[in-house]
Order: sequence, then C-alpha cells, then structure tokens
Amino acid sequence: MLRSLVKYPASATGAACLLLLTVLFWTSGALWPTELPDYASSSRQITGMVMMLILLPAYLLVAAFVTQRRSLDLVEQLEPLLPDPRHALDAREAIRNGLKRTWRAASAIGLVMGLFNAQPIYALTESSAPSIDITIALGQLFMWLIVGLLGGQRALAAHSFSRLGEVVEFDLFQLDRLRPLARSGMVDALVIAGALALTPLQALDAEFRWYNYSFGLMVSIPATLFLLVWPMRSVHRRIRVEKQRQLSRVNALIQAARGGATQENSQEDILRFETLLAHRERLRDQRTWPFSTALMSRLFIYLIIPPLAWAGAAVVEVIVARLMDR
Repeated sequence: MLRSLVKYPASATGAACLLLLTVLFWTSGALWPTELPDYASSSRQITGMVMMLILLPAYLLVAAFVTQRRSLDLVEQLEPLLPDPRHALDAREAIRNGLKRTWRAASAIGLVMGLFNAQPIYALTESSAPSIDITIALGQLFMWLIVGLLGGQRALAAHSFSRLGEVVEFDLFQLDRLRPLARSGMVDALVIAGALALTPLQALDAEFRWYNYSFGLMVSIPATLFLLVWPMRSVHRRIRVEKQRQLSRVNALIQAARGGATQENSQEDILRFETLLAHRERLRDQRTWPFSTALMSRLFIYLIIPPLAWAGAAVVEVIVARLMDR
C-alpha cells in the first residue's frame, strides 16, 4: 500500500492519513478518553499522545514526497558539473525508486523500533483500557513504520548524492557550486527537526516526561548526522586531496624561489615570491566541506527548533502548576 502512495500528491496523501488516523482514534475512544489506562494521570496525557500519533505520520508522509522532489531538483542543479549525463540519470532513478528498493529492510527496522515503544502484549492481556492501549500500540507501530520507510528512502538518496560527489567536477576556490550536496542533508535535518518539534504534544497535560523523548533522540541524532555528512563525504575527501596537491605544488615553487634568492633579485621575482606565499595562505584557509556560513546558520536554526519546543512545554508546565497552586 505504501509503495503505491508515490502516485498521489503529497497533500492528498497527508490529508488521507490524517483523516484515517483521526477516525481510528476517535472510534476507539483514545482521542478523548472517558476511561484511563493505569499508567495515565489524566485524559489530556492520552489525548496529547494520540494527537502526536495522528499528526506525525501524516507529516512524515508529506515529507517523503517533498524531500524526494527536492532531491531531484538538487540533482538537476548538479548536472552541469557532471562529466557524464548518465550519472544524473542514475541518481534520479535511485531517488525515484528509493522506497521500492529499501521498503523490506526499512519496514523491518521501523517495526523493531516501534516494538521498543509500543506494548501490544500488555495492551492485549493486562491493560485496564484495552481499546485505548491497543489503538495506541497500533499507532506507535504505524508511526515507526513510516519513520523506517522514510529513513530508508532518505538514506538511499544520501548515498546517491555521495556517488555524485565521486565524479562531480569542482574548483577549489568555487566550492559554492557544490552546495546542492550540502543542501540534500539540510533538507533532511529540517524534516527531522520538524518531527521532533511535534513530540511536545505528549506534554499536553503540562507534565514533561523525559522518557517520551529519549528514544526519539537516540534515533534522530545519529540519523541527522548521517544524512548531513554522507552526501558530502566523497567530495570532501576529493577536496582534501586536491587541496593537499595544490599546497605541495605551491610549497615546491616557494622552495625553488627561496633557493634562488639573491640580493640581485628583481622586483618581479620578489613580487612572485610574495604572491606564492599569499596563495599558500589562501589554500590553507580554504574549507574542504561544500557548505557556507549561511548554510551552517540555517542548520543551527533547524536544530534548535526541537529544544525550543521542549522548553516551551516545560514553561507551560511550570505556569500551569503555579496557577493550580493558587
């Protein structure tokens, strides 16, 4: 079913997922519960958890379409720098078929992650509110299934950009032309930050529970680092090699100029020597990653979104607690 979703627009798929999950949780009584499981302290705790389980899968499904489309645009931007048009065609093919190629392994990984969060056995055998807990367990499994599928799709896209980095042509002093390789990971970082920003819905009852966020962080932090670095790793290695090659060449020219230095050197010789020294310093200062300060600033903004959301949830908890004590 999920593989066929690529035929439909992102907004329609997200809206359909949102509607179906809302109906599911509404009919089970989990959205606005009248009975509470033993572990719940208030109905708002369950409602907040359910709202996250409704919104997050829909958001991730929309993100799957948006990131795929963005990746295809970035390949198009890189195409003029590729020595062979077939490299771009192969990358587009891999990105378009990312879900088809990875869904088996990604589904298994997603379901395993879901079992770390869901408690289907408890919901079936021990729960005091089985209809609520069974629905929440299914929602957890479905959400992590979507996480796994999206992660597999984006990992394959990151690998496709890494392969383009092995062949893309570059100028050591015009690395901004390689920004599509960096922007691929930036898009994924923004998607992950947006997903984490939805998790404070679990604090709808104004009580911040660390266990609601710990597993998500254990998954999202390594995933963010991988998706940021992997598309650029091959071109970063090539840039380092080229930088060292040019430094070695300039150092050899400086040594030759220094060895032939005499008091009778002309003004042109002195100027050439000073130029070589300046060029060596410029080479040493040249970055080896294809991103600029502006891109790093955006990344910083993306990554502080979730902590700000969590801090907001904690502030709300404190304010509500003080108001209740009056």
